[in-house]
Amino acid sequence: MSHRNNVACWICWIVTAAIVSGCQTSQTSVPAAARPSVKPDDPCAERLHDICGQLLLYHSIHKKLPETLEELEALDSASRPLVCPISGKPYIYDPNGMQILGHPGRLVLYDAIASHSGMRWGILVGYADSGKPLQARVILLPEDSASWGSNILGP
Repeated sequence: MSHRNNVACWICWIVTAAIVSGCQTSQTSVPAAARPSVKPDDPCAERLHDICGQLLLYHSIHKKLPETLEELEALDSASRPLVCPISGKPYIYDPNGMQILGHPGRLVLYDAIASHSGMRWGILVGYADSGKPLQARVILLPEDSASWGSNILGP
């Protein structure tokens, strides 16, 4: 890759970061008493923050989310693999996402298995207000079937 392409790529990332003002991490989906000891600097959460940036950049260019994760990977060939660094399993992705009770936006990407102290990391995307840019945030979801089933409303 030429020096000019490297500079252009960095400028795109900086502009996207400035527009979006970061991707947040939320563990609020789990009551504090039931929350396992999962650190916010979990390598999976960090990888999902990177993917948030890729999703937002793709959306800013194409005005939609990618249909597949392969489209996202094509945007940045230097990106890390789109698999959980703990389980080694590919993330599950659905551009239409699922609604989660009590959380604005839709769950578009999440861990294939609950390999984080019985929890799954995922990415919620949505708009704060109409006409505003897409927002993305990393969220920790409980795995037990009772709360997983009752928290997800479906597509």
